Amino acid sequence: MSILPLPIEEQIDEIISELDHVFFPTEGARLAGSGRQILIVRTSQFFTAGHATNGVADSQAYIRLLGSPSPSSQVTNGYIRFVPADQIRTPTYSSKRQQINIWVNQDCLTMTLAQMQHSQRYLWIGFFGAHTYGDLHSSP
Repeated sequence: MSILPLPIEEQIDEIISELDHVFFPTEGARLAGSGRQILIVRTSQFFTAGHATNGVADSQAYIRLLGSPSPSSQVTNGYIRFVPADQIRTPTYSSKRQQINIWVNQDCLTMTLAQMQHSQRYLWIGFFGAHTYGDLHSSP
């Protein structure tokens, strides 16, 4: 049973129909989806980590999201990683891990923490030819 006011699949379809203003396809063209994964978020874990790679110390804040897949999905977990602007990567989906990974500008941390207080949250990723889109949606 969905915890969202509209069936989640319909909400994502509505978002997809509006993505043309994000990706600016060739005039007259429409984006065609080639896959998507939708996680209905049930719980989350917050991490503030320090680490060293090849002797270089660094740190990162991230949130692990756990939940249930929408009816057409297999995803069971996801990560939102907060990084400097020059370290943002394309969102990914690992079918082996059933996991969505999204890297966002660390400036988004405050807004994302506010979203995590909302009762309705979902994380999703969609693939549209050469375009990939992923985000966290929430409602109070």
